[in-house]
Amino acid sequence: MSSKSPENDPTTIASYGLAIKNAMQANGYDVEDLFAAAGIDKVPSNDPMERLTTAQVAALFRECVKLTGNPAVGLTVARFLHPSSLHALGYSLLASSTLRDCCERMVRYFRLASQQAELSIIEEGDRFCLRTDKLTEGLAMESRDTWHAFVVRLLRLIYRPDFEPVSVKLGRSCPPGCEAQYQKSFGHSLTFDAPYWEICLDRAVVEEPLTGGNREIALQNDQIIENYLAAMDKADIVTRVKQVIIQSLSSGQCNKQRVANEMAMSPSSLQMKLAERGCSFQELLNQVRESLAMAYMEQGQVNITEMSFMLGFSDTSSFTRAFRRWTGKSPKEYRSDLAARH
Repeated sequence: MSSKSPENDPTTIASYGLAIKNAMQANGYDVEDLFAAAGIDKVPSNDPMERLTTAQVAALFRECVKLTGNPAVGLTVARFLHPSSLHALGYSLLASSTLRDCCERMVRYFRLASQQAELSIIEEGDRFCLRTDKLTEGLAMESRDTWHAFVVRLLRLIYRPDFEPVSVKLGRSCPPGCEAQYQKSFGHSLTFDAPYWEICLDRAVVEEPLTGGNREIALQNDQIIENYLAAMDKADIVTRVKQVIIQSLSSGQCNKQRVANEMAMSPSSLQMKLAERGCSFQELLNQVRESLAMAYMEQGQVNITEMSFMLGFSDTSSFTRAFRRWTGKSPKEYRSDLAARH
């Protein structure tokens, strides 16, 4: 596995978290505290631009294992990860002309789904293999299980319900007592403790036309994917800075120097990268503070003094002045108006 610097902290499409929520609820578990325990303040949406970090996904799966006692819970989540969870990428995969077309598209656009690994195609003799490379350090085993089980489900959906890969290699050990779950998801040609993660198909089937293939629809969604990827490339530095600000606010020392250090760059380099995106550190700090302040107001459980320090202000009067700039009202006035509306 290879790790990346904090500046390039990889992310996964946030609907992964939505699939986790739906899987837990469908199996009778109360998920009210699941996201809070994982340090995530709200259930993610199906917006492809909303992302979860490696650490957040790992924390979610860690809480799922605690809740269910099932170390193979990623296989359960895979059943709730629908192609539409991947937005345009999912629709493009569904409209692929052949399994080869589907796998090549998956490799080409995988980073919309996740930046936590890379996919490649290996062709050897009569085998056509989709291999997962360069897995990010800290990527949860359950997350790897989910993705690979989802891929097999997708191939069954677009090709044949009874389809089984020629072989599946998992770069993990089988959790005790879970072998039947893995065989149900992947088939019986399954190898654990492999040096890499790989799903292999018979080369003879990857060229067969798929009944749901529609080149026009696939290409239309490919263009949407390209647009999302361009927006992601533009927004990444902004998203990462906001994440570090959120993590640092309550320390009372959230400044450009500290955030730059956390992102393994100099303050001048950080300022330059933000300027390229048309913003500044102070603007992002204000945006994060305002967004969190509104959320705390809606929750109604945090008093004004606590809110001031949670948002990194040195005193309540500084917070009050900032809040009045945002809303035209003091925090007390805003809270009173909010209570009256409810």
